[in-house]
Amino acid sequence: MGVNRKQSRAGGGEPIQLDLFARKYGAALRRYFARRGAPAHLCDDLVHDVYLRLAARQGEGEIENAEAFLMQCAANIWRDHWRKTHRRGEASNVEYDDFVHSFERLDPERVLLGKEAFERFVEALDALPSRTRDVYLLCRMDGVRRKEAARRFGMSVSSVDKHLLAATKHMGLALGDRK
Repeated sequence: MGVNRKQSRAGGGEPIQLDLFARKYGAALRRYFARRGAPAHLCDDLVHDVYLRLAARQGEGEIENAEAFLMQCAANIWRDHWRKTHRRGEASNVEYDDFVHSFERLDPERVLLGKEAFERFVEALDALPSRTRDVYLLCRMDGVRRKEAARRFGMSVSSVDKHLLAATKHMGLALGDRK
């Protein structure tokens, strides 16, 4: 039995129109990509890519479980996108902002604000228990992976995670992130 370009089979049941499928799962796919850090404009492009893969697959026969296929496509598309942007270094690009990057804006007020923010950061670090502070600095400032930090401190990875969670929560509260 042939399947036309506008239809797919889900679980051996009746054909589903792609536009209905898009309306049913579009929001879930956008949330999937947004939770992984994609900005809103990129989420729409990635969701579109999922439907392109679904449409391309239709001529190959029946899809056993369309929902599972859709989510697997989304995971593969996100992985491909992530690899592509990190290979090119796009993920670390920062858009130029004249206020942030301008050397001419080093007025006394900006310098004072920077010093005060740094002092709050140091005070928040000093308020942490020493082991928690050491784990936090090693992982967050030096970029050491949790597994390596666990090895260095002679503790389990879950203990490192607990120290990081406590430190992150404390630093957020101390520096004004009240979430």
